[in-house]
Amino acid sequence: MAGRETKSLLVLILIALPVLVFAIQTLRTEPSRMEDREYKEGDYIPLFANTAFPNQNPCEAYSYFDLPFCPPGDPIPNRKKSFEEVIAGDCYMNTGYELRFKKETKKKLLCEKNLKIEEVTKFRDAIAADTVYEMYYDNILLRERVGVYAIVPYIEMQWFHLINHLDFHFRYLGNRVKEVYVLGDIDSAVDMTAEDTEIKVNFTYSVVWGDLESKKENQDKVRGLSEQVGEDDPMHYDAVLTSFLWLALIGFVTVPCLREYFTRPRHSHGDACKCPRHSSLLGAVLGVGIQQFFTICILFVLAYTGHLYVCSNKSLYIPLIVIYSLASCLSGYKATSFHSGFTTHGWIICVIQTGALYLVPVILTGLVVTILAITIGEVLNLPEFDDIASYIMIYLFIGISFLTVGGISGRTSLNESEITCSTRHFQNEITDQAWYMRTPTQMFLGGLLPFSLIFSMMDDIYASLYNLKVCGAFSTMFTAFISIIALTVFVGIICSQLYKQDHQWWWRSVFRGGSVAIFMFAYGLYFYARANARISMNLIVFLGYNACIFYAVFLMLGTVGFYASSSGFHYMGRVLRRR
Repeated sequence: MAGRETKSLLVLILIALPVLVFAIQTLRTEPSRMEDREYKEGDYIPLFANTAFPNQNPCEAYSYFDLPFCPPGDPIPNRKKSFEEVIAGDCYMNTGYELRFKKETKKKLLCEKNLKIEEVTKFRDAIAADTVYEMYYDNILLRERVGVYAIVPYIEMQWFHLINHLDFHFRYLGNRVKEVYVLGDIDSAVDMTAEDTEIKVNFTYSVVWGDLESKKENQDKVRGLSEQVGEDDPMHYDAVLTSFLWLALIGFVTVPCLREYFTRPRHSHGDACKCPRHSSLLGAVLGVGIQQFFTICILFVLAYTGHLYVCSNKSLYIPLIVIYSLASCLSGYKATSFHSGFTTHGWIICVIQTGALYLVPVILTGLVVTILAITIGEVLNLPEFDDIASYIMIYLFIGISFLTVGGISGRTSLNESEITCSTRHFQNEITDQAWYMRTPTQMFLGGLLPFSLIFSMMDDIYASLYNLKVCGAFSTMFTAFISIIALTVFVGIICSQLYKQDHQWWWRSVFRGGSVAIFMFAYGLYFYARANARISMNLIVFLGYNACIFYAVFLMLGTVGFYASSSGFHYMGRVLRRR
């Protein structure tokens, strides 16, 4: 007994070590973000291109190189991504501009392009939308228009002119870059009014350097448009290697313990399967968790195919509510089929709990956030009353109908009991357990392990959730989704076999699996503290959105953790029956 407890405590220590490592790494002293770098005359300073977006709708941002400008320059070796780069769009790529410190250039050719018809159309559409693009030079933000659009009166003719020449004006103080201005030369802009024709364009640039006098008022100038590029990324390669070594240590300790667990004799105290406490509510949790999982998968499909438009609340909410309503059939079926595996009574209450488990807290959260925001004078971007009424009608006619049909179908199914009752060999109730084997500790450990491994992705995840990340948002979210599911399954199986079991494992597996959502929610405060300048919402509204999002994640991962543990018990039951 003492040996097994020692091994479990050693596993706890191994799992808790990364938290100290990541905390030290996160809270380490960072260099001043506004500190200027010093250069020698002739030093190459890269000009990074970031995003392009319509001036009236920055939400529709895309990569600068999605437009047929000159191709990117050579990548900068060993350049590390900063947090500011992530929340600014994460599309930084080096351009071909050769801008050297204190070296002037006159009308230098960047590239010569023969624009095809489809490329001309891209530029015309961007010019008509008054598109601007962002570039960064030594952490200083530059913006310029793609071109000039005009309508000639009386003859109703449209003119499109592409700005193909840029004049860069630099100001330096000693060996530091202080100010940068970029001006597009409209006089030499290329006429792109003609349709269905190829156009030859020469992209050129000029560079002028000027000395900024060493006066105190100049030295104290604040560059309001400057942003940091190239600070240390939160995750290093040595941290990745440490994570793998850490997992190997956990495996080295847990495998002997698992071997002992699987091989030592067991005794069953009767064949009757004990019911979990509040089986109808537990069934509702599992049903809603499956519903959330299905909804997220469909949203990934829509995003991958380009049918999910996140810049319009109406275009986002309607498909989300329709998908969630259709998935109510799954939640009703799973909830009542689980509950009916223990008793045939109370299935109607189980259906009601399933319908209210997620929606009621979300609605209450929305009301509280709205009241608080109005109280402090915050302007909310709320849907119109007609839109809200249509959302309610969609769920009333589709969601409740499908939920009821699923509940009626699931009440006659006893498939759930075949899995859950296979754990009857492990129903010995243990009243005195070590502190590290109890539910709060298991929640901490079950959330800490997955969170530690996705810690390096959290900035990208939050930037993607709040539409700050432009390039790679889908791949980031999909990778995080797959990773967190796999880690939750791993933790569910391992923990269910390591710890002594009693009838409370049902709820423990749910809380342990969903606890990583609590860590992710808490990280949101740290993210908001650094990115609040770019997030167009108050902290109260941000926390309200976060609560709704990660409550859904909690239910989904709790369901995954439950079925991972249940599958492990089911396997053990078959092993013991064969014996």
